[in-house]
Amino acid sequence: MSKSGLPLWKVVLYSLGNAAGLLTYNTFNAFIQFFYTDKVGLPPQWVGRGWFAFGFWNAVNDPVAGWLSDNTQSKIGRRTFYIRLLALPVAIAFALVWLPPLTVDEHGATAVMVYFLVIISIYDMLQSIITLNQDALFPEMFHNVESRAAGSMVRQFIGFGLGGGIAVALSPIIYESALGWTGLAIIWGALACLFYFLSLWGIQENPAHAQSKTDSIPQQFRQAFRNRTFLVVLAINFVFRFILAVLVAALPFYAEYVLKLDGGQTSALLGALIVAATISLFAWQGVFKRYGTRRALLLSFSATAVFAMPILFTNSLITTVLVLAVLGLGVGGALLLGPDLLFAELIDEDYVQTGIRREGMYRGILGFMFRFPPAFAGLILGELLAISGYDSNLSTQPAAVETTIRVFTAFAPIAAVLVGILLLTRYPLHGQYLADIQRRANDMLSDV
Repeated sequence: MSKSGLPLWKVVLYSLGNAAGLLTYNTFNAFIQFFYTDKVGLPPQWVGRGWFAFGFWNAVNDPVAGWLSDNTQSKIGRRTFYIRLLALPVAIAFALVWLPPLTVDEHGATAVMVYFLVIISIYDMLQSIITLNQDALFPEMFHNVESRAAGSMVRQFIGFGLGGGIAVALSPIIYESALGWTGLAIIWGALACLFYFLSLWGIQENPAHAQSKTDSIPQQFRQAFRNRTFLVVLAINFVFRFILAVLVAALPFYAEYVLKLDGGQTSALLGALIVAATISLFAWQGVFKRYGTRRALLLSFSATAVFAMPILFTNSLITTVLVLAVLGLGVGGALLLGPDLLFAELIDEDYVQTGIRREGMYRGILGFMFRFPPAFAGLILGELLAISGYDSNLSTQPAAVETTIRVFTAFAPIAAVLVGILLLTRYPLHGQYLADIQRRANDMLSDV
């Protein structure tokens, strides 16, 4: 039995769903701009603008999917219904992202751009629905501080370490091998599908949550955006996702055009960040138990700001690996605390105040927001590369390209971290107020 109160094997299997989502979505976030710019040949600003624009589709898609998830009645569960339904389609859509049937030389950049926008919108729609159902299960399966600390640690260790780590560390090795981008698409898509189906064996839905009354979508929207705590959580998660998006999107360019590395060496950079962040989860779990979510996140954000600065000055594989490993130690705290624990505390407060369980709806709105940090990072990077004179057809890029990549990789996370620290000073769920909220939420569930 794990500290979460569930058998450890169930927590591990449930966490494979997080690994599946991060495997495909981190691959998408890390390499989509590099692939369509450097390999397919689209102008970098086109890719950045297109990526940013398609995110608005989720303004409708994600919240509606969350509301449907909260209100689904099925013999196989509210959340598990969607996981069973979409595991295979999302894997196929992911593969098609990397298998464009059109080329810039034969069909023109506009035709390829249309395919890019259509396929990433389909993939992202399916991905967001299955992910929000996986994520909405967390506060339902883990109820108190100790169980949430243990559950989040296992979930992020397996999800970010196994899923995300495989995605960013091994992808360059695969796409530069004989397997190419086609092999990457098929292997990662099949593995994600397998992980989703295995996760079903670990999910334990709570019938008490399904008995809660629910309001209409417009009513829930109004209530959500009147919730001050939710707005703060929304903004903090945007900051954290933006930091990760900058790092994973910029590092392939940093490796190729700043350090002049090959695919295997690029994997070492990405792997250093992921491995260090994953290992640090054990330490951050202890920090969380001692200081709580708010103070632990303040420490994590502060460490990230300090550790990002040396990226401006690294000139070799070894020094960059060391810098990214140290940076990963700071990122690990936000990884443990932001996605799951802030969300669970928000849900407890909302349940106490309204008497309604709305994990799906809130996660849907968060899911809509989650699409913008990578798109925003991609938009900025694409515009900056275009301004600096980047051209994928050149054998040697202008000197301004290297400077642009260095500055973006270091200063964009630092600016985001400073905003995150300011937001955390406004986060109300801490101390005795949080303890009272969690006690009342558990009492309400036990009475159902």
